[in-house]
Amino acid sequence: MAAAPAAGQTPSRPGPWVLDIRGVTSAVPTDTTFYPALTSTVVPSRGFGADVGGHVYLFNLGPARVGLGASLIAVRATASASATQTEAAEPAEPVQRVAMTLRAIAPQLSLNFGSGDGWSYLSAGVGVGSVNSRTENSSPGEQASGGLRMVNYGGGARWFMTPRLAFGFDLRAYQLAAGAGTPRVSIFAAGAGVSIRK
Repeated sequence: MAAAPAAGQTPSRPGPWVLDIRGVTSAVPTDTTFYPALTSTVVPSRGFGADVGGHVYLFNLGPARVGLGASLIAVRATASASATQTEAAEPAEPVQRVAMTLRAIAPQLSLNFGSGDGWSYLSAGVGVGSVNSRTENSSPGEQASGGLRMVNYGGGARWFMTPRLAFGFDLRAYQLAAGAGTPRVSIFAAGAGVSIRK
């Protein structure tokens, strides 16, 4: 009896599509021009929220597979000044509570490396973001930046625990363009969660 040579199975490529659902933590703009009238210098610096997105994988480019998709991120951050941090002259003045909501629609073009069982990626794109802030208790008010151009770039990975369900993470920088009275800012977000595919 003679053994015949056998070829190994070619690993599948990333795709064909995935949906991502992640929890995310992100820095938020701390410049006071993003807020209405403040009675102290206390503003939030970090928030928590969700990142939901989808990607399709189109064709191979050398060792990588090119993907196209987008994600929607929403983060909320809050802070309250203590009685010693307020600038109010009267002790009876209510402590000001400050809240900020950061939202972004982030299209992404990605290069994906690995197999269908798990892959890492680098991605970047240009979308739109907005910053809405509110003060309560003392000097209540609201301020909205409106839609501003937002560049995003970063990377991450997905590992499939079952044929359809993966654990993944994403590390991403966002650069929000200057607006009317607000400066250009850069923030960094980290997210982790699950990915679902066909």
